[in-house]
Amino acid sequence: MDALPYRVERERLLVDVRLTPRGGRDAVEGSERLADGRAVLKARVRAVPEDGKANAALESLIADELGIGRSQVAVVQGKTARLKTVALEGDTARLSAGLARLLAAALLLLLAWPAAPAAAQFMSRGDICADPSQFLRTRATVERAGLPTPDRARLVRTLRAAQSLARDGCPNRDGWLVRRSVGMLNAVNREVRLPPVDLPLFLRE
Repeated sequence: MDALPYRVERERLLVDVRLTPRGGRDAVEGSERLADGRAVLKARVRAVPEDGKANAALESLIADELGIGRSQVAVVQGKTARLKTVALEGDTARLSAGLARLLAAALLLLLAWPAAPAAAQFMSRGDICADPSQFLRTRATVERAGLPTPDRARLVRTLRAAQSLARDGCPNRDGWLVRRSVGMLNAVNREVRLPPVDLPLFLRE
């Protein structure tokens, strides 16, 4: 019984995926365990399962989520089935860590989403240094917005960069880094029609 939906084999990472084509959006939705005990990554794409379009969309989705080149990702088994094996070329330790973060983020997005719409007005006064989940809430909205893959990937990259700036800037109370982080977060918020967040309190005192 595999505990994780991925494994290292022949210096590459193999990921078992259950793909839903015509899924309404392109997204990774965590993992699940099949009846035979195997763990699989759950993903959905808008593309139809014709002429390799769904496979290509899956490869692009995984590449975007892990921040790697499209040429490093290939469906190697199950090309005409919903259960697929995807091979990732590159640093297997880094790829494994990236997949672990992706699965954790997908779980948190799922848990955070039900409260997001009703709470949006209260999020608008958030402090990214005191409450880093501001980034998670915005990403939940991005994931559910049904955006084209390039737009969604661009916004996710912006959020990751903003969160990285916050991780560096908040502990050191670096006003430039934190202002830049808030600006990037709010740029994404505008695109998905979320209220802006305020600067942290230490910059408003």
